[in-house]
Amino acid sequence: MSRRIVFAILAVACAHSPHSASASEPFTPDHDGYRQHVAPLLQTFCLDCHGASTQEGEFRVDTMLPASMADRAATMRWSEVVNVLNSHEMPPEESPQPGADDVAALVDWVTAEMKRAEHFHRSTDIVLRRLNRSEYQNTIRDLIGIDFDVSVFPEDASAGGFDNNGTALSVSPMQIETYLRAAREILDTAIVTGDRPERIRWRFEPESGDSDRNRVRYGDNNVIVNGGQNPVLGNGRLITKDQWNKKINARDFKVDVGGPYIIRMRVGGITPDHESTRAKLKQLFQANFDRRMAEKPDDARGHQYNLDRGFEHADESWTYRFGPPRVRVTVHQGGQPVVIGETDVTGVADAAGGAGDMQTIEMPVRMETEKSGITLQNSYMLRRVVEDISIYGDEEFPRPALLVDWFEIEGPVFDAWPPQSHQRLLPEPVPDSEREQREYAGRVLRSFLPRAYRRDVTPEEIDAKLSLYDTAKAQTGDFTESIKIALTAALVSPNFLYLAEPASDSENDQKLTGAELASRLSYFLWSTMPDEALMRSARDGQLSDPQARGEQIDRMLADPKSDTLSENFAAQWLGLREIGSNPPAEDRFPRYDDHLEESLARETKAFFRQVLEHDLPLTDFLDSDFAMLNERLARYYEIESAENNEPIQGDQMRRVALRPESHRGGVLTHASVLTITSNGTRTTPVRRGTWILKTLLDADPGLPVANAGEIAPKVPGIDKATVRQRLEIHRDLPQCARCHDRIDPLGFALENFDAAGRWRTREGFGYQGRVGDNDPLIDASGKLPDGTEIDGIVGLKQALLSRRDALHRAMVKKMFAYALGREMTLVDTADIDRVVAMISSDPDSLPQQKPVLQQNSAPQQNPAPQQNPARHDNLRTMIRGIVTSEAFEKR
Repeated sequence: MSRRIVFAILAVACAHSPHSASASEPFTPDHDGYRQHVAPLLQTFCLDCHGASTQEGEFRVDTMLPASMADRAATMRWSEVVNVLNSHEMPPEESPQPGADDVAALVDWVTAEMKRAEHFHRSTDIVLRRLNRSEYQNTIRDLIGIDFDVSVFPEDASAGGFDNNGTALSVSPMQIETYLRAAREILDTAIVTGDRPERIRWRFEPESGDSDRNRVRYGDNNVIVNGGQNPVLGNGRLITKDQWNKKINARDFKVDVGGPYIIRMRVGGITPDHESTRAKLKQLFQANFDRRMAEKPDDARGHQYNLDRGFEHADESWTYRFGPPRVRVTVHQGGQPVVIGETDVTGVADAAGGAGDMQTIEMPVRMETEKSGITLQNSYMLRRVVEDISIYGDEEFPRPALLVDWFEIEGPVFDAWPPQSHQRLLPEPVPDSEREQREYAGRVLRSFLPRAYRRDVTPEEIDAKLSLYDTAKAQTGDFTESIKIALTAALVSPNFLYLAEPASDSENDQKLTGAELASRLSYFLWSTMPDEALMRSARDGQLSDPQARGEQIDRMLADPKSDTLSENFAAQWLGLREIGSNPPAEDRFPRYDDHLEESLARETKAFFRQVLEHDLPLTDFLDSDFAMLNERLARYYEIESAENNEPIQGDQMRRVALRPESHRGGVLTHASVLTITSNGTRTTPVRRGTWILKTLLDADPGLPVANAGEIAPKVPGIDKATVRQRLEIHRDLPQCARCHDRIDPLGFALENFDAAGRWRTREGFGYQGRVGDNDPLIDASGKLPDGTEIDGIVGLKQALLSRRDALHRAMVKKMFAYALGREMTLVDTADIDRVVAMISSDPDSLPQQKPVLQQNSAPQQNPAPQQNPARHDNLRTMIRGIVTSEAFEKR
């Protein structure tokens, strides 16, 4: 595009943008109330420690707590004052105490002023909320039909725990340029010209060669086909290890036409069963013992010890209860490798080289016309451990093996021509005459803009884009290029990039329009644009009725697009996006691998979906009698079978009833949570306790005291101290005890779970953290500040369940913040209280809900419980309460 066209696009894109109204009058603080209810108390009870001469915590009440709440920073400080007064943390116990009536008067004044100030800010300062990366990707998918890779965009900042918070979603000039390039790339992909491209199908036979010297002709390409240093078995290559020289690839080729392709492979697996694996391991251990005895007969005692330890390891370790091999497919384009898929291989190969019962796997990929390559590997990870180090390198060491018969690339693959994305934008053939083309461009824009802007558009907005089409048409003479330029302007417009909620000049006119309500509801439950049914409801005026909004929920939650609630809300609420940022150390936790890491996040997301879809009580997040497991997780948790004794097989998540000895149930026992609250080498009770307070109870654990420091290395015996003993040394410091008394008991209760989330009864001090018979038993006991004694995960669950109202309030606040795209304030207290009351009410006192529509079709090991339509302590009721709240319908 020419520079002139680019400037025209940006000028037209920014026209008719949403705006914010300015304040007509400044905020007027209540000085009389401040002098009557606040100043005397601060003067009498606070100035000694927080005045001109002394500033405990670097805080002065006479200068940092003004009477006006117009300053948002001051408002936050006043909020903290209210918190410490309500919790009786201030003044200190040894200091004179104000009367309850005086404290209540101060708190009431602060609360009223904060609410008044917040209403003022909301009526004048509407924060426009930009689409985050996930929302942008989903919206492009539903608007145009293109699955666009948003990794080219900068990471979204978050506020209040969520990356859809409008205050954090700023835009830089560089990001505007990125949006412009992305819009053009999307439209170039969606709109095609010419005839359907010819489809290719190149099949690569990996047994044809085992080095880069092996070249095979495909079209105009002399392709390297390298079977790696893998043995030939029958008509394929057998990959036994995940090593650099064991990968199979086809490289150094180009496709003539960019577009959607399919990579297809014929594969099978050879998975040793447990009994034969144990027997083979013992055979190898015995052979190693015989060899060592022949070499060093004088060290018979040591050899015998190693043999006994090897036999015990072969019998007891779940490492050798193998799952099927996994195939990982990596595509290299322009020198950049991208893993396009990884999956278990359930097809069975014949170990003797026969046909077996192989399977064909397909993976979609977008190929461009640049130098490319395809790599296949067996990604089943089996790490060397201390117990099998003497035999691990033996070629007969049992492990899952992957047989690759062939793999191929086919495409470009289009279900229709022009493709659906083209037909969605340009549903008619392009007319021949200039006049008819311009009329067609008008029809295209009148169809596209209301969907892109998620509202009705004005004739002026249509005319502005049509004028841009005219300018481009005069320069290019091409209809397709010109309409792309007009559509590009729409995709970089704030009307598309933002969930626009323009402020009104009237303070009383702050309710969202029907279209704005539709967008808020859709981006809450689907993280994408409203569908036609929702927009039709908005146009008919139905969404102005809270009951009608509530009736949309069942339909929307039954749609697969509601999976974004687990992907975006649950993942951020529970911190699942941190998985893998500091993974457990390989030498200490060799059973933790890539497949497990991917399964951890899936477990917790699937658990959230199960609670949502089956209207299970919110307390199941703390304690449940089921887990959502796949085969990999079941092996890791050492859960051998489901309740009906059927083996847990396959990579799909399914509901599994738990036995008491599993020590699982609820998110606190998920390895996802347990690993992100550890440091990679050992558990961190402080981090785990803080996670419970902040995530499940919405309680502020307090900030670390300045210069509190670490435990001094010179403390005698610190190298042999357990994690608990280290913390007890630390919390003896007076400046640390105040916060640690709240945090540590919660974290100690989870000490039976190691840093990788596995159950343990002792803390290991052996080589690489191995547990010895004399290592200390785990002490998971503790006492909460209110005197409640807890011991281990069972006691922790009971203590938290007794605080059910706090759990409910915390979850409501979190989901409210996600739904509205902003943090909750005192102004929202009434709405929060209303929803908490809805989910905390006696089920017998409330009307029955409609039957739940079921969408989940994933196979389950045992059936889900029958839904109780009278229960209201569930996510569906919470969502209904939020959607029908006053806050939800206001800007």
